[in-house]
Amino acid sequence: MTASADIQQPVHRGPRLRRVVALHPVATFLLLMFSVNIAVSQVPVLTRRDILPFDLALYESLGPILGVALPAFVVVAAARGREGVRELARRCLRWRVSLRWYLFAFLSVPALVLLCVGVVFGRALLVVLANRWTDVFTTVLPQLVLLSLCFIVAEEIGFTGFLQARWQDRFGPLKASLLVTIPFAAYHLPVVMVDFGFRLAQLHLALAFLGVLAVLQLFGRVVIMWLYNVTGSSVLLVGLWHASFDATTSAFGRTFAVPGGIRNAELAGFWMPSAVVVVLAVLVVVLTRGRLAFRTEATSGRRQPPFPAQKVSVEGSSQLTAKERAL
Repeated sequence: MTASADIQQPVHRGPRLRRVVALHPVATFLLLMFSVNIAVSQVPVLTRRDILPFDLALYESLGPILGVALPAFVVVAAARGREGVRELARRCLRWRVSLRWYLFAFLSVPALVLLCVGVVFGRALLVVLANRWTDVFTTVLPQLVLLSLCFIVAEEIGFTGFLQARWQDRFGPLKASLLVTIPFAAYHLPVVMVDFGFRLAQLHLALAFLGVLAVLQLFGRVVIMWLYNVTGSSVLLVGLWHASFDATTSAFGRTFAVPGGIRNAELAGFWMPSAVVVVLAVLVVVLTRGRLAFRTEATSGRRQPPFPAQKVSVEGSSQLTAKERAL
């Protein structure tokens, strides 16, 4: 009797675990995400900034890959099987979009920031660009490629391809952008703790900083939601736009630092790019009347939600109802 029970136990454990994940996909994703990201940030060698180029740390890459993209695929595989994994992968690799969206993804933020910096600093910026224009090809573009391949696209697989897309189908685009800002900001807590050298005693300072950052990130999530919708659910294009923003902040904060000390570097490298994103988000909301180009099944019979409502069988081997899909 004991031997028979020992043989049967592994058979039922897998489906039971899969059913728990399928019933609570968002909670499972968030648990895996925070656990992995906190774990990798605690390994000293992974926080060193002298291994990767551009002062990047290994944990900043392992976090998005192992702590965001991988959990998204694991949860989708448990909830929807191979079909769900293939569908998420198709959205992550969707590159056949109009050329204008590639131009927007790569150039919208740097071009507008360049314009703003030029207006504020005038001739000083022209002198810097004339002396260091080759750094665009030796520093900025390589950094953009590295960020896209090893950092940001993986990050957006979980936050846009899985979480924000799921919440958009349930709550609408604006509310989804607001909701995803909370875990997205909290996801940056290990980075803030490591970069600022905060201990647990300074946790309140880190949370206060994240609160300010979350307000700015909310506008970014709005632009991302809109870009995701207008490109036919392309996570790739969303990741490229996000990477372009990060490369721009580094470029104007370091590569093309305008003379004048840390104050000018912060103005050109953080506040101006953030202001550009705020303006873009406001324009998107106004011009789309808050819909962010989202088309429901009622307005477009061709569009299918990435996470359709499903039912759970009595045995627990099947699928979810719409009510059980909620967080």
